[in-house]
Amino acid sequence: MITLYDLKAKGPIGTWSPNPWKARYVLNYKKLPYRIIYTEFPDIEVVSKEAGIPPYGKKPDGVTPVYTSPAIIDDATGTALSDSYKIADYLDKAYPDTPKVFPTGSEALQAAFYAQFAPTLSALVPFVLPKVPAMLNERSAEYYVRTRAAIFGGKPLDQWELVGEERSEAWGKMKAGFDKLDGWLSKGSGPFFMGDVVTFADFVAAAALQGLKIIFGENSEEWKDITEWNNGRWDRLLKDLEEYAGVDVEN
Repeated sequence: MITLYDLKAKGPIGTWSPNPWKARYVLNYKKLPYRIIYTEFPDIEVVSKEAGIPPYGKKPDGVTPVYTSPAIIDDATGTALSDSYKIADYLDKAYPDTPKVFPTGSEALQAAFYAQFAPTLSALVPFVLPKVPAMLNERSAEYYVRTRAAIFGGKPLDQWELVGEERSEAWGKMKAGFDKLDGWLSKGSGPFFMGDVVTFADFVAAAALQGLKIIFGENSEEWKDITEWNNGRWDRLLKDLEEYAGVDVEN
């Protein structure tokens, strides 16, 4: 059995953060049995240490370890690790008889895509960050507000909300990022980044979309805009990958 460590949210929200969504997609695609443990933001380090999950990396000081979600523990091999990319790579190698998310020959290109994905959609940050605390329980919300303000130069999240022309300009930059992704996809012959073959790149894009859909709200004007961009490509992508978006039982 594989244990997936996800981020806890209010009530019935379930998985909301794009990073755990990537791991969930991969596990479902491979049809590997797993259970989920949802963790509050301020508890991630303690839970990770207790479970034997190594840190994701180090803070800018080069010394302090950083623990994050998603993380997995694979009882079959005794492997514990975090970071959605590393998890996907591990699962491909540990379970070679399951469908690969890094098909042979695509590894380098997918690594390049992954490195460029977040910068391409960086314009979504001022729209998403201020909305995240409303998704969380009180302890996690307080932690998120405090730590994100520290990461982003001390600017409080309640000052990130954009209005008027500034908001319109920023929204245009966000759309430009999706236009760039659409341009890459349009070079191929199918609905996915490798044509008719599903790969990790598709799950990365779909995970971001899932996060935006949940954070903005399925009935919001923002989400309606996104589903209409690029001739409805992003709504179709989620529907094409819907069979891999199942939610397992919380533990």
